[in-house]
Parts: sequence; structure tokens; C-alpha cells
Amino acid sequence: MSKQDSINAILSLRDKISESVTEIETIISSEFPDFYGECYQHWVPQIQTALSNDTVWLSRGELSLQDTIDRIKDNLDDSGGVSKFIK
Repeated sequence: MSKQDSINAILSLRDKISESVTEIETIISSEFPDFYGECYQHWVPQIQTALSNDTVWLSRGELSLQDTIDRIKDNLDDSGGVSKFIK
């Protein structure tokens, strides 16, 4: 697997995790509404914030998955210039 393929796989898995969290949130809100508030106030924003630089949820910690992806892309840019093609 090339480095580009590896980065694409990471991005795809990140998106799947985010979609899964959204699906779980939807199920809880419709089937178990008494528990929706606690998931929406606690672990949903923690996960979504950790996956991306989405500070709508929380001020993020020191490093998110998106930061790691950006650092990988920057490193590749320094050694061959593929990061400009990875969005």
C-alpha cells in the first residue's frame, strides 16, 4: 500500500467513525431519549472533537486525528510533495 493509499484509508476510517457516532446518536435520541442528553453532552463531542478540528463541540485537546493527518501530509510534502493533492 502506498503512503497516499494509507492516508486515504485513514481518512475513510475517520469518516466511518464519525458516521457511526452520528448513527448511534440518532438511535439513542429516537429509542432511548432519556439518555440522549448525556451522550450529546459528553462522549459525542469528545469523539467528534478528537476526530477533527471541529471546535464547535469543545475546545480541543492538544492533538486530534486531523492534526495527525495534517502532520503526515506536511511530512510527505517535505519529502516529495503529495500533501497538496490530499484533501
